[in-house]
Amino acid sequence: MNKKWKKYAALLLAGMVTFSAGASTKAVITSAAENSFDADAQPENDSDRTVPAGNSSDGNPQPGTSSGTTPQPGTGSGAAQQPGTDSGTAQQPGTDNSGDPQPGADNSADPQPGVSPDGNTQPGIGADGQPENDSGAGATPDDTDAGGNKDGERPGVSAEISEVEKPKVEAQITPADEDDDNVVITEKDKPYLALGANLNEAQRNTVLALMGIDPASLDDYQVTTVTNEEEHQYLDAYLDRSIIGTRALSSVVIVKREKGEGIHISTKNISYCTVGMYKNALATAGLEDADVIIAGPFPLSGTAALIGAMKAYADMEEKNLDTDSLDAAMNEIVVTGELNESLGEEVQTEEFIAYVKQKVVEGGLQSKDKIQEVLSEACDKFEIVLDESEKAQITALMEKIGSLDIDVDSLLKQAGSIYDSLKEMEKSSGILSSIAEFFKKLLEAILNFFRELF
Repeated sequence: MNKKWKKYAALLLAGMVTFSAGASTKAVITSAAENSFDADAQPENDSDRTVPAGNSSDGNPQPGTSSGTTPQPGTGSGAAQQPGTDSGTAQQPGTDNSGDPQPGADNSADPQPGVSPDGNTQPGIGADGQPENDSGAGATPDDTDAGGNKDGERPGVSAEISEVEKPKVEAQITPADEDDDNVVITEKDKPYLALGANLNEAQRNTVLALMGIDPASLDDYQVTTVTNEEEHQYLDAYLDRSIIGTRALSSVVIVKREKGEGIHISTKNISYCTVGMYKNALATAGLEDADVIIAGPFPLSGTAALIGAMKAYADMEEKNLDTDSLDAAMNEIVVTGELNESLGEEVQTEEFIAYVKQKVVEGGLQSKDKIQEVLSEACDKFEIVLDESEKAQITALMEKIGSLDIDVDSLLKQAGSIYDSLKEMEKSSGILSSIAEFFKKLLEAILNFFRELF
C-alpha cells in the first residue's frame, strides 16, 4: 500500500474511533439525565413552602414544560416567558442564579402570587394568586368543568335571592283551641290591625307571621296600636294590676265579611281566653260579621286583645269606639275566665253565660231580682253550683248587659256556634229526658204486674 492510501486508511480509522467514543458518551449522558429526572420527578412540598408550578426543587422543568420553541400545555406561545418554563439562559421564576428554587421570591425579591415573602402560602390564595373558593372564581376556562368548578374542587353553590324571606316563627305555639274557626287571611283581604304597642321587631314579625301577614307589606294595612295604659283603663276594675302587667303585646287582625256570616275567631299563642270567651264578649260589644285572629308573640292570657279587636273594628266601621259596650265585654271575658277556672273544663261555662245573657236580652231584664231568677234557673239547667261571690259577679255583669241596646237576633247570629251548641244541649237533654221517662214508666208497669200476681 502506498503512502497515500495508508494516510487515507489512518484517517478513516481515527474517524471511526472518534464516532464510536462520541456515541458512548452521549448514551452515558442521556442515561444519567434520565436517572436524575426520575429521582426529582416528585415535587418537593411541605407545609411551610410551595414550589413554583413547572419547576422541581432543583429548578429543572417539570413535565408539560419545554426548552424549545413549541409551546407546551399550560405555557404561552408568545415571547413572554411562562412560569415554570425555560427557553434558554433566562432566569426561571422562583430560582436563583444557580438554578435552585427560592421560596416565594424571584430575582427582584418581589413575593410570588399566593406566597408570602417568607415562603408561606397565603390563606385562601392559590399558587397562581387567585382566590380559592367553592364557586370556581379565579379558574381559567382550561381547568373548569361545565359548572364552572375547578378540577378536584367541591361543586360550588351559587344562588340569587330575589325575594325577602319571611320571618321565622321562633315562638312557642300553644295547641289550637278545639273550637277554633281556622280563620285564614289572604292577599285579597283588607284587614285592620291592632298591634301591641310594646312589641319589639322580632315579636311583631312573629305575630304577623302567625296572622299570615308579610311584615314587608305592613304599610298596605290600616294599623292601630293598643297601649298598656288602655289595658289598665279597661281592666283595672276587674283584674289586679300585677296580672295586667306593664307591656301591651297581644294583637288582633280583623277582616270584614258578608252580612249574616257572624263572628269567626282563631287564636295563636293565647293560653287563657278561649275562642268561645272571645266570641261571647265581642258579640256583647257589638262586633258583627267579621273574621278575627288574635295572636301573641309567645303564650299569654290575651285578655287585653278585646281592646285591640274593638279599636280595629271601630276603624273598619268608621265609628267611634263604644266604651260602654267595650267595658261590658271586658267584664264578661274576665268573669267567664274566672268561672271557667273555678268550675273546671268539664263544665260548659261559655254556654252557661251565653244562656243567661240570651234570657236577659230577650226579656229586657235590668232589675237584680229578675236577673237572679234567670241565674237560678240556669244553674239548675246546667247543674252548676255557684257561691255567693260568683252569683254577685254574674248578676252585676248581666245588669250592664241588660242596659245595652243589644238585638237578640244579632246576638244569636254573631255567636252562632255557641248558641248552636246550646240547641244541641237542649235537644240531647230532651232526648235523655224522654228516654228516662220511658224507662220510668216501664219500671212502674213491671212493678204493677208483679203486685197483681201476688
